[in-house]
Amino acid sequence: MKCNNLGKSFGNKIVLENFSLELPDNGVVAFMSPSGSGKTTLTRIIIGLETPDSGKFVCKKKQISVVFQENRLLPGVTALGNVMSVLKKSAEQKDIALSWLDKMGIKSSGHLLPRQLSGGMRRRLAIARAMAYGGDLIILDEPFAGLDDATRKNIYPHIFDDGKKDRLIILVTHDLKEAELLSDRLIVLGGPPLTVLEDKMK
Repeated sequence: MKCNNLGKSFGNKIVLENFSLELPDNGVVAFMSPSGSGKTTLTRIIIGLETPDSGKFVCKKKQISVVFQENRLLPGVTALGNVMSVLKKSAEQKDIALSWLDKMGIKSSGHLLPRQLSGGMRRRLAIARAMAYGGDLIILDEPFAGLDDATRKNIYPHIFDDGKKDRLIILVTHDLKEAELLSDRLIVLGGPPLTVLEDKMK
């Protein structure tokens, strides 16, 4: 994945200016930056929700899965149904969905609607849905907000140990300890306009 001299403005606000960055095909890359630096705009360009005004963005990833800062769950659909909604219909569809609910520790709540779940459970449901969908690029935007340390430690292996060799995971976080623990490469960003302040491999 390559960003070559990207430019993006909203009105008079320059968010990206000649921004360049190259990411690997697999592993875990963490983005850290203050709010308002332009990181969200860059993430939206990677996802395909924004188009740069100038420069070139090349991404060969075919299937992108995202955990947004908002859970974006289907309100009238059960937890199990939310996960199944992103899966192709097959004999294994329900089993895959149940497996990810189990990995997130909420399998017993699969029959409940999102409004019947706690905030932390809804967050884990959003993660379960994204991971079940899978893909060769997974973007996690502050995925563990609201989760306690014990819960995080229980679900980390299912996200970061399973299959990271076969895909790229971008972790967007404000938590330095989390970034250092989970990533293979840590990129510290500043701005606007968005700038790479530090880029280190682990």
